[in-house]
Amino acid sequence: MTPLLEARGLYAGYGGMDILRGCTITVAPREMVVIVGPNGAGKSTAMKAVFGLVRIREGRVIFDGQDITNAPPESLAPRGLAYVPQEHNVFATLTVEENLEMGAYTRRSGIAEAKARVFGLLPALKIKRRQPAGELSGGQRQMVAIGRALMMEPKLLMLDEPSAGLSPKVLAEILEAIAAINAAGVAILMVEQNAKAALAMAHRGYVLAGGQNRFEGPGPELLADREVAASFLGG
Repeated sequence: MTPLLEARGLYAGYGGMDILRGCTITVAPREMVVIVGPNGAGKSTAMKAVFGLVRIREGRVIFDGQDITNAPPESLAPRGLAYVPQEHNVFATLTVEENLEMGAYTRRSGIAEAKARVFGLLPALKIKRRQPAGELSGGQRQMVAIGRALMMEPKLLMLDEPSAGLSPKVLAEILEAIAAINAAGVAILMVEQNAKAALAMAHRGYVLAGGQNRFEGPGPELLADREVAASFLGG
């Protein structure tokens, strides 16, 4: 199967220093892929490099058959690529519904239908739709950020640490929602600090260390791998 996303041999970083050193990540249509690894491994940098937020010095990014290497981030959402950062990902003074509408800023039609689909996938948002996003819990705000990204009906949804700072109960709710989005046909590329929970639900996973690929394979197989567990999953 032709990959939906193919990021190969990426060298990228900050201030002239490479954080990524030949990293490669691919995602097939409708696939859920998880990136795990220790702090400083380059996980979030890889996501930002794909989305044009960190300049790629070497390597290529192909999305849906088109070269998007170092493309401006604002050009990617209309192509079907959405990115939800870990922090500062909602408009706090706007209501939930207004946040969703902001996610459809480039759409000329079908906004009501897109909103209905998001409410169907994330029903908690419909209940809170008239409430300012800044008044919501951390988990609810994360749902709003994900819902806003879905308003453009992306082919690939990129999520950077969606469970950061959340309780185990809310973590389970967020991961359940992400699984439902994937089941609806949206490919997922996710960096997740809770590696065990993420790998258990992923079709495939990557373990990064030092900006390079250390392990790759089906999520459950990585989870069961003794070397991966001992080195990266706390035993």
